Amino acid sequence: MRITTSILLVTVAAALTGCNEARNSQPTNTVGWLLDHREELAMALKACRDDPGALGKTPNCINANEARNKITIQEMKDALK
Repeated sequence: MRITTSILLVTVAAALTGCNEARNSQPTNTVGWLLDHREELAMALKACRDDPGALGKTPNCINANEARNKITIQEMKDALK
């Protein structure tokens, strides 16, 4: 009984991992990379806004939002000079 339960748990875990990888098959862009590639940043932010339920917590959306925050802070600092 224990072996059957263990096999079932491993199978379910493997299936869930596969589903998650299929949805997030894009490579993750770093905050620094996004800061250097503003067009890609804009596209990532648009995709994240268009489907926040599916994409909002993905590494690319988190990094895109962080890059946007850094840009906003820098623009505010520049405006105060």
